[in-house]
Amino acid sequence: MPKANFSYTWPLVGNAQITEYLCRLLNQNKVAGTFIFNGPDNLGKTTVARYFAQSLLCDQRAKGKGKLPCGECSSCRHFNLSGQDQKQEAMAADSDNIHGDFHIVKKAKDKKNISIEQIREFIKALSMSSFLSLYKIGIIKHADNLSLAAANALLKTLEEPKENVVIILITKDLDSLPPTIKSRSQILNFHPVSADIIYDYLVDKRQATRSAAKNFSRLCLGRPALAVKFLEDKDFLNNYKSQIDLFLEFLNQDINERFIGIKNFISQADNNQETMMIAKRALEVWQGLVRDLILLKYEFGDLIQHHVKEEALRSYKNKFSLAGLIAIYRALRQAEENLRANVSPQVVMENVALYV
Repeated sequence: MPKANFSYTWPLVGNAQITEYLCRLLNQNKVAGTFIFNGPDNLGKTTVARYFAQSLLCDQRAKGKGKLPCGECSSCRHFNLSGQDQKQEAMAADSDNIHGDFHIVKKAKDKKNISIEQIREFIKALSMSSFLSLYKIGIIKHADNLSLAAANALLKTLEEPKENVVIILITKDLDSLPPTIKSRSQILNFHPVSADIIYDYLVDKRQATRSAAKNFSRLCLGRPALAVKFLEDKDFLNNYKSQIDLFLEFLNQDINERFIGIKNFISQADNNQETMMIAKRALEVWQGLVRDLILLKYEFGDLIQHHVKEEALRSYKNKFSLAGLIAIYRALRQAEENLRANVSPQVVMENVALYV
């Protein structure tokens, strides 16, 4: 296929260099066999991967010009997207049955890793003949959760790449992938987006009030998709606020009350993996609160993340010395390490409670 000249309207906030590079590859017909999309969660990595896949599979590519993806051809209709509804996009991005030539594998919610059986089925699906186009495209979400056996099985496929098969690994921890996989992939690093860009996006594209846009553009720490969740998902926002409130309550409680609070908080989960996720998210929120307390101690209120809780945080800023706050922050970081080492989430959280 000769060099083409397509136009693109992919819905990514920030990280324009990523979409520009991928679109250039499509125009030049120089698409690599394996990509790694690396960076924190909620930056749009999966959305970009899905739009890249849809563009590769779009019937419009054969014409060498026009909009990619066109959204109208038989291939695009399989993705069943309007291109405007984020919830619909998210559902499509997570579906395993969008398109016969498009396959997604991801970690099950109740499992620690992506298993070798999942990867074998994934490889088998990509090895079959194309249904509707020249390409077969596979996405591995949570690729940093590949089991060792699954990573080795995938490596065998990457060592003998098939023509017109594209695999995209999505990860937030590049170091978790074996060097042999990284060396055979094009690595694209997604970075947090400035609060100003997210603020403008929430106001202009999501019709947020200026007050909500200001709060959520700070609260998301550079992650646009997270800002949209705060804006549109009230249950998600309330759950986040409950994690903030639990930490602030700790500051006025004795150790027995803290342990009871942790037990009630952890009991929300239905299984061990969900318990791990609840604890992990809480630790992330609490680290942000401690950073804010340190900033407020030095009167950098304009830099804090939790602007929505600034008044409450200011009332606690003198409760701890700088050394005390640093000790709490280190305890929270160590707690994350302990979770990764499979220490009981309740034990991890109770250990944190001893430092607050």
